[in-house]
Amino acid sequence: MLSPTTNTDRVRVPARLLLMGDVTSSGETVLGVSAGVATPRGKVEVSLSKGEHGRIAVWNAATIIVVRRSAAVPVENRGADEIPLSDRLPTFHELATFDAGKAWDRLSPEQQRAIGMLALRFGTVGQCEGYFHETIEGVRKGFNSCHWTPQVQDMAVWPRLHIQLVASAAQSAFQNLCDHFDPLWPQLFGWQTRKEVK
Repeated sequence: MLSPTTNTDRVRVPARLLLMGDVTSSGETVLGVSAGVATPRGKVEVSLSKGEHGRIAVWNAATIIVVRRSAAVPVENRGADEIPLSDRLPTFHELATFDAGKAWDRLSPEQQRAIGMLALRFGTVGQCEGYFHETIEGVRKGFNSCHWTPQVQDMAVWPRLHIQLVASAAQSAFQNLCDHFDPLWPQLFGWQTRKEVK
């Protein structure tokens, strides 16, 4: 995930990093963002107002929102200690030198099991997205299918509804994996030890 970028007074930020006073592209003003007990995992509750009308929206915490911000502070000018660990984004150096083995060792067995199951689902269902087509011609023109035997190519001809369901399941598996990782970043990047992570 890339850090928020600033373009004059327009800022692209994940929903979890919205600030009070931000104005969305629909003209609504952000009154507050919370991830309360009733909010589903990986989601945030955003209070919005436009004129005299107000509403509550529940968005994925990682969804990128373009907002107008009167005094946007570039991310590179903010000190890491000014940002709560739950909202902090990794630096380029942290991403470029990320050691998956060390990060895995920082996780508890329960966390390893949960991530492992999500990764298996995404690796299995997600990898199959794009392999199936409605016609044999579509299969033969499709991604990576030229080396398949004719029997395997025949197996990749599916009804449109099934293809759409697999694509939806693949996207859902990817989103579930991403949503699960966000709260673990302080632990995965070593910003705090396992005992301090709740």
